[in-house]
Amino acid sequence: MRKTVGSRELKTRLGTYLQQVRRGVEIVVTDRGQPVAELRPLNRETKGEEARLAELTALGVLTRQSDEPSISFRPIRGAGRSLAEAISEEREDRF
Repeated sequence: MRKTVGSRELKTRLGTYLQQVRRGVEIVVTDRGQPVAELRPLNRETKGEEARLAELTALGVLTRQSDEPSISFRPIRGAGRSLAEAISEEREDRF
C-alpha cells in the first residue's frame, strides 16, 4: 500500500507515520505538492553481494559483464562449397 503525505504533516505526526511504515505502508513525502522522498520499510533479511547485484541487474540499474565472450554468427555464402573454400573466401579481404 502506498500513501502520500506533505512534509509539514509528516513533521507534525512523524510517530504515526513511522508506525504505518513498520506495518508495511510506503509513504511518498511531498513538498509543495511535488514528491521529494519515500519512506518504506527496511528489508530485514541480509543479502550477500551477489544477491544484491542480481537484484540491481533485474531492475535494470546496472549491466553485468558476462564471463562468456559474445559470439555472433552469420551464414556462409555459397552453399555447396567446402568449408575450407568458404573460409578462404571470407578471409580474402584481409590480405
